[in-house]
Amino acid sequence: MNREAAIAAWLPGARWFAGKGGGPARVSIRDAVVLPGDSLEAVLIDVAHDGGGERYWLALSGGEDVAGTPEFAGWLVRMVVAGGRIAGTSGAFRGHATPGAWAADGVVDVEPLGGDASNTSFRVAVGGRDYAVKLLRRCRPGIQPEVEIGEFLADIGWAGTPRLAGWLAYEPAVGDSTVLATVHEFVAGCTTAWERLGTLVGNGGVQGPNHRPILDLIAALGRTTAEMHRALGSRTDIAAFAPEPPATDWAAAEADRMAAHAERTFATARARVTALPSGVARDVGRLLDREEAIVDALRGLPRALASATLIRVHGDYHLGQVLVDTTGSRVLVIDFEGEPGRSLADRRRKTSVLKDLAGMCRSFDYSLRHAARSADAPYRPDDLAMLENTFLDAYGTVARGHAWWPTGADEALGVYRLDKAVYELAYELANRPDWVVVPLAALLDRR
Repeated sequence: MNREAAIAAWLPGARWFAGKGGGPARVSIRDAVVLPGDSLEAVLIDVAHDGGGERYWLALSGGEDVAGTPEFAGWLVRMVVAGGRIAGTSGAFRGHATPGAWAADGVVDVEPLGGDASNTSFRVAVGGRDYAVKLLRRCRPGIQPEVEIGEFLADIGWAGTPRLAGWLAYEPAVGDSTVLATVHEFVAGCTTAWERLGTLVGNGGVQGPNHRPILDLIAALGRTTAEMHRALGSRTDIAAFAPEPPATDWAAAEADRMAAHAERTFATARARVTALPSGVARDVGRLLDREEAIVDALRGLPRALASATLIRVHGDYHLGQVLVDTTGSRVLVIDFEGEPGRSLADRRRKTSVLKDLAGMCRSFDYSLRHAARSADAPYRPDDLAMLENTFLDAYGTVARGHAWWPTGADEALGVYRLDKAVYELAYELANRPDWVVVPLAALLDRR
């Protein structure tokens, strides 16, 4: 079995592979470099399947991906902080360090970070420092929001995110470069807000003995979210980040974009419904009967939203994108990559802050529904309302008075929540069929 065939055999099972359900993967090597020591390769592959095609990058040894090994992780971090370069056959792998990046010599230790994600992340201990490394497995040429926003936040000195140390890019002989990996400082003593809230809710629910710590955590998330938006909208002299008044037809165009995405998602759901478990398939069928009402609701995005300026936002904001310590006093936002199912250009668009607020509110729903299923307990809509209200009230204490915070945002936020649930349905159908029930339940429960 040649290398391409060996990769094609295991690739469809990779969590980060976007071509699931597209039939057999046909792999070709785009570029490759042998790393120091001659035991590993960094490889770019083109993958074709019935659903289209993508480009990915791998760390290979004997046809298997070994990205989480100390040898590969150590090479990557050293390449980044040293600004190294290794030429391939049609391009080069180059490290880019931010000012003041730290040395990275010595023994390497690697620990995976999370397992259910569209990328591959791990903690790398080398040279007496800890780094958080994220491999952006799917290769998309162009400006990567994670790097762009990371540099911006470091430049303005916002302390609400771990500092960006640098990134690894692939630079072809012709065309735009592709960011392959990012390297940030690793913040010890923290867990994700998803894990923290899950632990608190798991002990008796929202109304149980952890009621006050739960509300304190959610309020801290609200304040930090507003502080993030204040930071992202703080510079009028940098074109990519300067707040902008919306065009006259912006709200209508935003509504049309949401509606068109929903129509594509419903078409995908209709094509895949027979492959789902019978109970889920039945509910998908019920949802498909409501397609017209949901699309019409998305087209009803309030035009009053145009009163607020548009800024850069996180773009894929949820509980897993926030780190907190055990006391909840330290809150750090991570992963500014944006929604992996959207293009880089779409992720870099300035938009309403309601996109991030809707993402976090939907994440509360995910957490509560997951907790209810795990404990075989009833799902309580009142609990979700309490978390959302606490979050939005705390957000408002910081956001109030800023030009990017729309007046009368409640109705518009409902439309953004609906849009996010539709996005989640599309994402889960393609990547995590076991989780389809969460956005499906939210869409069916909608009144």
